Amino acid sequence: MPYIDHEIILEAKKMDLQTYLERYEPDELVHVSGNVYCTKAHDSLRISNGKWCWYSQGIGGRSALDYLIKVNGYGFLEAVERIMGR
Repeated sequence: MPYIDHEIILEAKKMDLQTYLERYEPDELVHVSGNVYCTKAHDSLRISNGKWCWYSQGIGGRSALDYLIKVNGYGFLEAVERIMGR
Protein backbone atom coordinates (compact mmCIF):
# COMPACT_ATOMS: atom_id res chain seq x y z
CA MET A 1 0.00 0.00 0.00
CA PRO A 2 1.39 3.43 -0.94
CA TYR A 3 2.34 5.80 1.85
CA ILE A 4 2.23 9.58 1.88
CA ASP A 5 3.80 11.50 4.74
CA HIS A 6 1.34 13.19 7.10
CA GLU A 7 2.89 16.62 6.44
CA ILE A 8 2.23 16.26 2.70
CA ILE A 9 -1.40 15.33 3.37
CA LEU A 10 -1.81 18.41 5.57
CA GLU A 11 -0.32 20.59 2.83
CA ALA A 12 -2.67 19.10 0.21
CA LYS A 13 -5.69 19.76 2.45
CA LYS A 14 -4.79 23.46 2.58
CA MET A 15 -5.10 24.03 -1.18
CA ASP A 16 -8.38 25.59 -2.24
CA LEU A 17 -10.04 24.65 -5.52
CA GLN A 18 -9.41 27.93 -7.31
CA THR A 19 -5.68 27.76 -6.60
CA TYR A 20 -5.57 24.15 -7.74
CA LEU A 21 -7.35 24.91 -11.02
CA GLU A 22 -5.19 28.00 -11.68
CA ARG A 23 -2.06 25.93 -11.13
CA TYR A 24 -2.89 22.57 -12.72
CA GLU A 25 -5.99 22.97 -14.92
CA PRO A 26 -6.17 26.64 -15.97
CA ASP A 27 -8.27 25.90 -19.07
CA GLU A 28 -10.97 24.41 -16.82
CA LEU A 29 -11.47 27.61 -14.76
CA VAL A 30 -14.12 30.04 -16.06
CA HIS A 31 -14.67 33.51 -14.60
CA VAL A 32 -18.38 34.17 -13.99
CA SER A 33 -18.39 37.57 -12.27
CA GLY A 34 -16.61 39.37 -9.46
CA ASN A 35 -14.85 36.69 -7.44
CA VAL A 36 -17.09 33.85 -8.67
CA TYR A 37 -15.81 31.11 -10.97
CA CYS A 38 -17.15 27.88 -12.41
CA THR A 39 -15.59 25.05 -14.40
CA LYS A 40 -16.00 24.26 -18.08
CA ALA A 41 -17.13 20.73 -17.27
CA HIS A 42 -19.69 21.77 -14.63
CA ASP A 43 -21.31 25.17 -15.12
CA SER A 44 -23.46 24.74 -11.99
CA LEU A 45 -20.33 24.31 -9.85
CA ARG A 46 -19.47 27.68 -8.33
CA ILE A 47 -16.19 28.64 -6.68
CA SER A 48 -16.07 31.67 -4.41
CA ASN A 49 -14.38 32.83 -1.19
CA GLY A 50 -12.34 29.66 -0.77
CA LYS A 51 -15.36 27.36 -1.06
CA TRP A 52 -17.11 25.54 -3.86
CA CYS A 53 -20.63 24.21 -4.36
CA TRP A 54 -21.93 22.02 -7.16
CA TYR A 55 -25.55 23.13 -7.00
CA SER A 56 -27.03 20.59 -9.42
CA GLN A 57 -25.60 17.73 -7.34
CA GLY A 58 -26.09 19.26 -3.89
CA ILE A 59 -22.46 18.84 -2.82
CA GLY A 60 -19.67 21.21 -1.94
CA GLY A 61 -16.48 21.67 -0.03
CA ARG A 62 -13.57 23.91 0.78
CA SER A 63 -10.52 22.22 -0.64
CA ALA A 64 -9.25 20.95 -3.94
CA LEU A 65 -8.99 17.58 -2.20
CA ASP A 66 -12.77 17.58 -1.60
CA TYR A 67 -13.34 18.44 -5.27
CA LEU A 68 -11.06 15.75 -6.68
CA ILE A 69 -12.67 13.09 -4.49
CA LYS A 70 -16.34 14.15 -4.67
CA VAL A 71 -16.52 15.45 -8.25
CA ASN A 72 -13.75 13.69 -10.18
CA GLY A 73 -13.97 10.40 -8.28
CA TYR A 74 -10.30 10.18 -7.31
CA GLY A 75 -9.18 8.02 -4.42
CA PHE A 76 -7.70 9.88 -1.44
CA LEU A 77 -4.05 9.06 -2.14
CA GLU A 78 -4.42 9.74 -5.87
CA ALA A 79 -6.00 13.14 -5.11
CA VAL A 80 -3.22 14.09 -2.68
CA GLU A 81 -0.57 13.14 -5.25
CA ARG A 82 -2.31 15.17 -7.95
CA ILE A 83 -2.56 18.27 -5.75
CA MET A 84 1.11 17.98 -4.84
CA GLY A 85 2.03 17.78 -8.53
CA ARG A 86 3.23 14.18 -8.55
